[in-house]
Amino acid sequence: MIIKFKHIIISLSCLFLFNDSLQAQEALISDQLSEQEFLSLVMENHPLIQQAQNLREMGDFAVLAAKGNFDPELFSKNKQKYYDQKNYYQYSESGIRLPTRAGITIQGGYDWTDGEYLSDESQLPAAGLGYLGVSVPVLQGLFIDDRRAALQKAFVDRKAFENEAQLLLIDILLEASNYYWQFAKFQYQKRVIEDAIELATDNFENYKTSYEQGDKPAIDTLEASIQLQNLTIQNQQLEVGLANAKLNLFSFLWGQEQPLEESELKASAINNISQNKIDSLRASLPIFIQEHPAIRESEFKIQRLQIENRLRREKLKPKLNLEYNLLQDPAGNINEIRGLDNYKWGLNFSVPLFLRQSRGELKMNEIKLENTNFELQQKQLSIRNKARQYENTFENIAQQLDTYLNIVTQYESLLKAELRKFEIGESSIFLINYRQMSLVNARMKYIELQAKYRLYYRQWLHSLGATPELWVNQ
Repeated sequence: MIIKFKHIIISLSCLFLFNDSLQAQEALISDQLSEQEFLSLVMENHPLIQQAQNLREMGDFAVLAAKGNFDPELFSKNKQKYYDQKNYYQYSESGIRLPTRAGITIQGGYDWTDGEYLSDESQLPAAGLGYLGVSVPVLQGLFIDDRRAALQKAFVDRKAFENEAQLLLIDILLEASNYYWQFAKFQYQKRVIEDAIELATDNFENYKTSYEQGDKPAIDTLEASIQLQNLTIQNQQLEVGLANAKLNLFSFLWGQEQPLEESELKASAINNISQNKIDSLRASLPIFIQEHPAIRESEFKIQRLQIENRLRREKLKPKLNLEYNLLQDPAGNINEIRGLDNYKWGLNFSVPLFLRQSRGELKMNEIKLENTNFELQQKQLSIRNKARQYENTFENIAQQLDTYLNIVTQYESLLKAELRKFEIGESSIFLINYRQMSLVNARMKYIELQAKYRLYYRQWLHSLGATPELWVNQ
C-alpha cells in the first residue's frame, strides 16, 4: 500500500508541472471563442452598437434640418375691405422666395389689386403685375448670417455625432473586453482547482485506506481531509464567480433584436501581445492623441464657437438690405421688355446706437472660446499622461508575468524535491500538502496576472482612443 501511495504522489507532481502554462491552457479548451471573435459578435448585434449608428444618422438629419433654411418658400397675401355694398379695395400678392447660400434671396411673384378706393401707388394694370428680383444684404449678412451659420454648425455637428458614436463604441468594447477576461480568468482558475480536487480526493482515499490497514496514523487522514475541504470551498467560490462572469458575457451577445440563449462557452488561451504591436502603439502615440475622440470633441466645440464668433462680429455691422425687382405686365408682350425700364427697388437701413447686445454676446462667446482652448490643452496633456500610465502598468505586469512564471517553476521544483524526501522518509504529508497548495496558489496568481495583462492592454487602447477596427484586429 505504501508503494501504491508513493506512486500516486509522484503522479500528482507530474500533473502539476507548469513548464508551459499556455500550452496547458490550450489543451483544456475545445470550441474556443477568442476575444477578437467575441468583440466581432458584439459589434454585429449589440443594441448599443445600433445606438451608435443612430448617432451617425442624427448627424445626417441635423444637416438636413439646417438645409431646410434654404428651402424655397411659397407665400400668398390677400387683403380686402368691403363695406356698404362697396368694394373699397382688394390686394393680392402671391410668389416664391429662394434663399441661397450666398446670402442673396431670389424672389418672384404676382400682384393684383381691385376696388373703388385704391391709392395711386396701388393702381396696377387690369391683369395685375408680375415681378422678378433679388434681395441683397449689403453690410450685415453679406458674409454670414443665421441661416449660413446654422448650416456650418450642422456640418460640424455631423462630425461630432460620428465622433460621439466612436466614443460609445470603444466604451462598449472596453466593457465587453473586461467581462471576457474576467470570464477567462475564472474559467482557467477553476480548472486548476478542479485538477487539485481530483488529486486531493485520490490522496484522501489512499490515506484513509492506509489508516484502516494500520499503515498511516489518523492525523494524516485528517490533514488530507482538510486539504480536500479547503479546495472544495475554493471551487465553490470560483463556480459563483464563473457563473456571474458568464452572465455578464452573455449580456453582450445578441442575435437579431434579442439576446442569445445562454450556452456552453469557453475562452481561448491567454496569449502574449506581440512586441511589434506594442512598439507600433508606442510610436503612434502623437497621432493617437491628435485623433483621439475626446480631443476631437473639444475641437468640434471650438469650431462651433468660431462660427458663432464670426456671426457675432457680423452683427456689429449696420443692416443695409437692397431689394430690386423687374416688373412685367402679364398681358403685355414678353418681347417688349426693354432692359431695366420697369422696376421697383428699395433700401432698408437700421443700426442700434450702442450695439450693447451684439458687443456683449461677442465678448461672452470669445470667453467661451478661450476657455474651450484651455480645456483642449489640459485634455491633451491628461490623455497623454493617462496613456503612458496604462502603458507603464501594462509593461510592469508583463515583467511580473516573467517573474511569476519563474516562481511557478520553482514551486514545482520544491514539490518534486519534497516528494523525493517523502520517498526516503524525511518528509510528511503536511509538507507535501503545503508545497502542493503553494503551487496551486502560484498558478492561480499567474492566471490572474495574465488576465490583467490582456485587460490593461485593452485599457491602453481605450486611453489612446483606438478605432473599433483596431480593437477587433488586435
